[in-house]
Amino acid sequence: MTQPSDAVAEIMRLLAQEPVFLAGSCVAAEAHGLTTFADVDLFVPTQQVLMTTSQILLSSGAVLDDRFSRVWHRWKRYGLKGWHTNSLKLELLSGIEVNVIYKMVDGHPTTSLAQVLESFDFGLLGMGYDLESGQYKDMRPYLFPGWHIGGPLPMMPNKRDNWRNGFISQYNGLREAGRYAKYHGYGYDLSLVADDLVHGYRMAAMYHSTSFNEDKQLLAQIYTRIADLIEADDMYELTESYQQLDFNDPLDQILEALE
Repeated sequence: MTQPSDAVAEIMRLLAQEPVFLAGSCVAAEAHGLTTFADVDLFVPTQQVLMTTSQILLSSGAVLDDRFSRVWHRWKRYGLKGWHTNSLKLELLSGIEVNVIYKMVDGHPTTSLAQVLESFDFGLLGMGYDLESGQYKDMRPYLFPGWHIGGPLPMMPNKRDNWRNGFISQYNGLREAGRYAKYHGYGYDLSLVADDLVHGYRMAAMYHSTSFNEDKQLLAQIYTRIADLIEADDMYELTESYQQLDFNDPLDQILEALE
């Protein structure tokens, strides 16, 4: 298993002085003394840097699978579409999987490491590397005044405010519990995130339950079921359910998978 510090070192060597931000599960694992992470996430400030960074990695021997080979071909021929997130997954010669990500938040690109970190959902992800300057930056003390090193963190402040008020899009609402289960499986203390999620799911469920729209009522039942599983700390059931979910299924089938 590749150690987080080894993955970070390899990326910093390949992309030294490039305008790229290294953040996400790999950096969090390194900072928290854990070994488990899914892949390496690289965030770029412009579409142009998305292309140049991807080409640097490809020229160093990284490879694309069939799906992302098609994405790369389309980008070169036709450019990017106006999606909130455009990403390319590559595998380095060392076997490390890398995501190169161009991300829009509130209508503008994330053009600094600080903006990238604040766009995450969980406070535990509040650190990263600015590869252009070679600097490591930890925003957790700034974002969470009074936080004690090693202690649990809630959601990021802006995300936390939205969640605790029940302002949850269907896209995020259906997926967030899966992200929670994934990071719980990595070994993080998510007790404060759990409280945010349960509160938010119940607020959103209460709102949707009063709708005359059948899908909204189903969504309320789904959110209530997810909140119950998180509150009961039933991580086995939550993880197993999410492994069966297909978010393209109708809501009644998603609810059935969670029962």
